[in-house]
Amino acid sequence: MQLRFFWWKRVTAAAVLVMIFFLISWVFLPLHSQERKIVTIPPGADSLKIADILSRHNVIRSRLVFVFLSRIFNWEKDLKAGRYEFFGPSMLEVLGELRKGQIHTHRVTFPEGLPKWEIAKMLSQRGISGEEEFLAVVNDPGIYEGEFSFLLPEDSLEGYLYPDTYQLIGGQAPKEVARKFLHRFEEVILPLYEAVHGEDLSSLHRLIILASIVEKEARVSSEKPTIAGVFYNRLRRGMRLEADPTVKYALGDFSEKLNREGLQTPSPYNTYLHFGLPPGPICSPGRESIYAALHPAKVDYFYFVARGDGTHEFTKSYQQHLRAVYRYQRE
Repeated sequence: MQLRFFWWKRVTAAAVLVMIFFLISWVFLPLHSQERKIVTIPPGADSLKIADILSRHNVIRSRLVFVFLSRIFNWEKDLKAGRYEFFGPSMLEVLGELRKGQIHTHRVTFPEGLPKWEIAKMLSQRGISGEEEFLAVVNDPGIYEGEFSFLLPEDSLEGYLYPDTYQLIGGQAPKEVARKFLHRFEEVILPLYEAVHGEDLSSLHRLIILASIVEKEARVSSEKPTIAGVFYNRLRRGMRLEADPTVKYALGDFSEKLNREGLQTPSPYNTYLHFGLPPGPICSPGRESIYAALHPAKVDYFYFVARGDGTHEFTKSYQQHLRAVYRYQRE
C-alpha cells in the first residue's frame, strides 16, 4: 500500500513537472518559427476571440493559457485593437505588445495628383483599408459635418485628401483614415487660403477645383503659376478651359491618351463641352498647385501646348497656338 502511494506521488510530481515545463515554454519561450506574422485584432474582441485569432496565425501555442493569463492577471481589459507585427514572440511578449498597444503602422506617402480611386487602391494594397469601404466614406462627406473649420463639399471629398506622408494602422476604419487627410488639409492649406481671402471660405472649393487641374496639367513646378494664369484668363473671357485631364477624370483613367471620341465624352467634367469649372476637383492637388491657384502669374497667354519634355509653350492667340501644336506634333 505504501509502495503504491509512493509511486503515485512520483507520477503526480512528474506530471506536475511536465505541466510546469510546458507552461514555462508556452509563456516564456519564443516560438521556434521567426516568420513574420501580421495580425489584426478587431475592436471589442475579448481574450478568447483574440486567442483564436493569434492561434490561427500561429503566434501562440495555447489559446487556453493565453486566456488564463489575461484573465487571472486582469489584463483582458488592457488588450488593444489594431494591426500587429510579430516575429516568433513568447506569449508574455505578445500580451505585452497587446497591452501597450505597440501597433504595427505603415508609413505611406501619397503623391500629389492622385484621384480618389487611386488613393483607395493604395490603401487596399497595403492592407490599411478596403478599397470600396474607403470610397464609400469619400463619397459621403456628410459624416464629418461640423468637424472642420471649412465647409466640405456635399458629394465627394475628392481634392481634399491632402497628399502627404502618413503613419497609418492596418485595418483602421476608413472614416479615421479619411479624417487624417482632412486634418492635414486643414492644417496646411487653410493658412495659405486665409492669407489671401481671410475668413471668407466661399471660394475655397473653386480654388481646389482649379488647383487640381493645374496639378494634372503641370509637369514642371515653375510653370504652375503660368498655367493657373492661363486658366484664369480663359475663365474671365468666357472661354472653355479645354483641359485634357478633366476629360480623363470623366473617363476614370489618366493613363490613356485622348482621341477625338474621348473628347466628346458626355460629362459635366468635360471642359471641352462645358464652360466654366467642372463641378468638383479631379485629383488631390499639392501645396504648390494650390499656391499657384492662389497666386497666378499675371500673363496675357490664353493657350499652351506640351513640348514633349515636360514643359509647355504658351501663346497669346489661337493662330500662334495652332502653329505650336503643329510644330510639336510633327516633332
